[in-house]
Amino acid sequence: MKSLHKQLLVAGQIRKEDLPFLKESGVTAIINNRPDGEEPGQPSASEISVAASEHGISYHFLPMANGQPMPANLVESFREIVESEQGAVLAHCRSGMRSSFIWALGAIADGEVSVDTAIEKAMAAGIPLNNARAVLETVQP
Repeated sequence: MKSLHKQLLVAGQIRKEDLPFLKESGVTAIINNRPDGEEPGQPSASEISVAASEHGISYHFLPMANGQPMPANLVESFREIVESEQGAVLAHCRSGMRSSFIWALGAIADGEVSVDTAIEKAMAAGIPLNNARAVLETVQP
């Protein structure tokens, strides 16, 4: 789990046993950007949702499948969740790349960060967002 921007954290796949640590770390909401069944052994969204609820953490399932068109309103829904939470928000997928990309699309479009800043923040979190530079540069603030 790494800090991406303000109260937004990013991570790869989480498990039920991670929830106590996340709660202790101040996470108040989880955004899951990983579709169910992406790989064997991956916990389902419903499994993590129940565990998150047991720890007082809100859970949001906003999946984005690799190689598929982005679901309508995904970026807007992501931003609304992050902006409405008082505590830390953890966005996760398989590696953190999709979650970082979704954040960057919204933050650049809203004029909150530049493309370079979004890429720098992601790189500091260990996410090679530079691979998505061409797409990010098409976003208009």
